[in-house]
Amino acid sequence: MGAGLPLPEDLTAWIALFMTVVARLSFIIFFMPGIGEQVIPMRARAFLLIGIALAMTTSGLFPTPPSTDFADLVGLIATEVFIGFALGVMLRLTIWMLTIAGSVIAQSIGLSQFLAPALEHEAQTLTANLLSMAGAAVLLSANFHVEVIVSLIRLYSDIPLGALTLISGPMLAQSFFSGFGFALLLAWPFVAINLLYNICLGFINKALPSLMVAFVGAPFMVGAGTMLLALSVAGLLIAWKDRALQVIGWM
Repeated sequence: MGAGLPLPEDLTAWIALFMTVVARLSFIIFFMPGIGEQVIPMRARAFLLIGIALAMTTSGLFPTPPSTDFADLVGLIATEVFIGFALGVMLRLTIWMLTIAGSVIAQSIGLSQFLAPALEHEAQTLTANLLSMAGAAVLLSANFHVEVIVSLIRLYSDIPLGALTLISGPMLAQSFFSGFGFALLLAWPFVAINLLYNICLGFINKALPSLMVAFVGAPFMVGAGTMLLALSVAGLLIAWKDRALQVIGWM
């Protein structure tokens, strides 16, 4: 019998396994690109979480927790929540890369003042929102969500239940630094062109002080930057997708 529970031992062990799987999956589902966006209803994400957890616990691929004692189970669930949070944040880093790149691009081409409804909890610039939505669509069209679940099932052999010490802090920090650096690298052409443009604008202003270069230069920069973004967005997303899978680290 379970400790203090009027349930058969097998049912108690299955409930304990289901709770631990939900604990690890929760942050992964709610941070997953495309599925974990705030535009997706919370009820839909919760149903998806429960459905995947039921499928995993009834597959027979996972061992039951070593103890169903209440105190041990609470500690195990708390550990699984931390493991799921670490894995989910690394998944979400793929979208944060595009958000950072889009914000830097918006600053470079003069569109930083135009905000749009965001995939995150705060308002984003138009370019950040565009790249984030396009990136989520690219990942979902490539069956990224299926690969995440398959990798998560395989990961149970590398990070068993309660093995929080196997989550590497330096690996998480390296993933964040790598993702942030690559986001700036994606936006670097726009920053370089903006720098060159402002240098040329300075020379023109020095040669013709009476000319209001700002009135001519600002619309030109917005138009040229928008055209450059339209021409380069496909290649930018291709380069990002290849690097995003490397940044995740556990897939």
